[in-house]
Amino acid sequence: MSCDGVDDRGCDAWETWDYCGLDINRLRLRAVHYAHAAGASVEITEALRAMLDSKMGRKIASLSQQQLFTELINDAYKPKMHKIYSSFLRGAKVDFALNVRKSPFGLKRIEQEDPDLYKQMNQSMADVARIQPLNDSIEEVLKTFYSFDTPKIMRQRADEHGVAEVKWMDMDNSDGSHIGIASGTAEAASNAETTMTQLVQEYTLRAQVRVLCKKRGIRIDRTEHVANSLGHLAAVVDQLNSLDHPLKIALFAGRRSSDRAYLLLQTWFCAHNLKNYIGSSSIFAFSHLSRALEEEGVHKPADRIEEMGRLIGTHAHEVMSIMQHLMSNYDDEAGGKDGPVQICSLLAHLLFLRANGGTEYATALSDTFGSHSFVAAAMVTQVPDEFIQDIQELYPNDRQIQKGAMMFDVFKTWRLDSGDYCKVAEMVVSAWEDRCQQLDRQGGGAEGLPRQRPALMHSNLKDVQHVQEVANLPERIRPTVVAFGGVADGFVPFDAQTEDGKQEVELQMASVVMKAVQARHPKMPSDQDCAGKHGDDDNLVKAQVDPRLPEKAQETFKRRLADLFKTRKIDADRASSVLAKAYHDVTRRQILN
Repeated sequence: MSCDGVDDRGCDAWETWDYCGLDINRLRLRAVHYAHAAGASVEITEALRAMLDSKMGRKIASLSQQQLFTELINDAYKPKMHKIYSSFLRGAKVDFALNVRKSPFGLKRIEQEDPDLYKQMNQSMADVARIQPLNDSIEEVLKTFYSFDTPKIMRQRADEHGVAEVKWMDMDNSDGSHIGIASGTAEAASNAETTMTQLVQEYTLRAQVRVLCKKRGIRIDRTEHVANSLGHLAAVVDQLNSLDHPLKIALFAGRRSSDRAYLLLQTWFCAHNLKNYIGSSSIFAFSHLSRALEEEGVHKPADRIEEMGRLIGTHAHEVMSIMQHLMSNYDDEAGGKDGPVQICSLLAHLLFLRANGGTEYATALSDTFGSHSFVAAAMVTQVPDEFIQDIQELYPNDRQIQKGAMMFDVFKTWRLDSGDYCKVAEMVVSAWEDRCQQLDRQGGGAEGLPRQRPALMHSNLKDVQHVQEVANLPERIRPTVVAFGGVADGFVPFDAQTEDGKQEVELQMASVVMKAVQARHPKMPSDQDCAGKHGDDDNLVKAQVDPRLPEKAQETFKRRLADLFKTRKIDADRASSVLAKAYHDVTRRQILN
């Protein structure tokens, strides 16, 4: 069969050779081959072979593309975000922008060189917009593996607004790059994010294998590249298992995954073979795996949790970007003429806990506009009395926040997601020590205020060596949990047979992001041109602005981000008063509903 054929034996009529169903027997043989090639041990290679030979492995690998495209690739933080939006932001409209930061085969090139594939991608994205985000099965998965109860209003809004459709724009820049925009309610736009980024990853891979076939006669079908990824995964798991470390490991995959079936096999393999594994962020993976376990007779929730671990989700930058755009004047009011203070970031954390509970495990995601300025604000800004009252009434069994506590006291865990981990971790721990000394000077402080060093979570890891370096850090700043996705996805060189003999061929992953860039409310006009994110990198490497803005407006907003990033002397009383007012306005006056 030729490389451009569409009717391969073993493929459904709607499939093409590069996107056919997996050949389970060949998948096992080739995965073992690539595990050996990647340097995996005999033991872990045998575990991979056994998984692919097992009932669960074969069941997962035999799922059709139609079965794999019935649910969104949402991460566990999404329902917690949407609980906030359905409670307090029902009147807001939000835009998310999909941007390919780095790619071996850009979307513009796909459109020009492989228009049929580009058409398929757009059809897949249109199909995603017809997926129902929530259903009874997903709700049960969230309850079982995440202890998450879905409010009636959240389900109603999911049914009504669904998933925002992505529309493409050509940018007026040097490479004419494509930008995808999803617009709608906060939930609908947010629902598009992780599924769309995964699709772009998948189609970028397909573009590479199709051009290899067309130009060089090298045919790498779906079975081959999933097998390669599994061989690479086996080597990564083997290397991680060989490290002597106390770190708990969470898999933050999904949006980065090269293939949906691979995501399921990856999750199952890690759950059974990766030491110190505690769970995954992928609702999609847990939904499919839980269903497969039930079909195999594993009906008790506790037994399925034992097999799979738990869903892991903390906080997300999106809600802070959205709140800051809608309520930027509160940041300005708190800082006065000295410059903005991160009131909206603190407010977003309060709304997260108000909607979801869980103060015992309250996690700060501090880098949206810079961790240093976030900590500076949290150290001097009091927790609003109305928030304390809400937690007492809504979650009487949760850890209670004491009157007079500072926002810094609320957080038991700090997730560090960008910048120089060691520097940011040292800053957070030093701030905790300063806070303890402050309480000592005040006569010991109130019961419940911080006396235990905050736990740290590192979610910005590059590779296995980076994990090793983090594991060897002094206990003072060593994270308790590390989380990654890209570390556990990718490829080793492929074996390619050509007329000139055997060659090694490499495929590369893309870097794709989709972030909140606009938030609008008819009663809350903003002086800012867009929503965005700074990150803890001084060079703005993770900064996000609305790419549709003129260059001058983008530069103006980046200066705004730089102002939020700066640490400055803060008027504690004014900051506390403004945060209390912001919390009251959103939760009592319902200004965003």
